[in-house]
Amino acid sequence: MDYAIIIGGGKIGYYLARSLINRNYEVCLLERDPATYRKLAADLGDVVMNGDGCEPVVLKSAGIERASLVVAATGEDSANLVACQMSRSCFGRVRIIARVNNPDNGDLFEKLGIRERINGTSAILDLVSQKVGRTPIVMLGVLERSNIEAVEIILDETSPLVGACLSDIQFPREALIISVVRDGAAMLPDGETIFAADDVLIALIPREWEATLREFIV
Repeated sequence: MDYAIIIGGGKIGYYLARSLINRNYEVCLLERDPATYRKLAADLGDVVMNGDGCEPVVLKSAGIERASLVVAATGEDSANLVACQMSRSCFGRVRIIARVNNPDNGDLFEKLGIRERINGTSAILDLVSQKVGRTPIVMLGVLERSNIEAVEIILDETSPLVGACLSDIQFPREALIISVVRDGAAMLPDGETIFAADDVLIALIPREWEATLREFIV
C-alpha cells in the first residue's frame, strides 16, 4: 500500500487526504495548529497527526522514510518550501508536490528543484479566462511538470449524467471524480452518489484525455 504524507490540514489537505484514503492509500495528515488538529482528528481519526511539517523530527515521527508521496499544502509558501526541502534533502523523498500560493514564488520553487507544483491563483486566472460562457467542462489548472489536469464538470438539466448513480457511469478509466459541489457545499462522492442538475463535479484527468471526457459528457 502506498503511503502519503500531507502537510497542512486546510481544505486542500483535508479533501486530498479523504480522496487518497478512498483510493486505498495509507495517509498521514500533519497539522500544526492544535485546534484544527482536534477537528480533523474527530473526523478522520488516527490518520491526523499534530505537528509542524517543517521540523525533521516531526517528519521522521510521521514515517517519512517510507512515504512514496509528500504533499506540502499549507497556506504559507515559506512553510511549503521548507517542508519540501526537508523531505528531499534530509530524507531522500523523490515524489514531492508543493502548493504555491503566490505565483511569483514559482521560480524559486523551480530553482530549488521542486518540479511538481500547484498554484491556486494561476488556476483561478485560467478559470476566468476560459469561463466566458457556461460550458460543460472548464479546465481549473495543471499539476506542474505532470500531465494531470483538474477540471470542473458543470451539470445542467440536459446533462446525461443528471439522475445517474456514480457506480453506474462508465467514466473514462483515467478520470477520477474527487468532489461534488452541490448548493455551495462540497462533498466526497461514493458509488451511491446520484448526480443532480446544477451539480459541479471536480475531476482529475490526464491532459490527453480532455477531448475524450468532453465527448463523454456532451
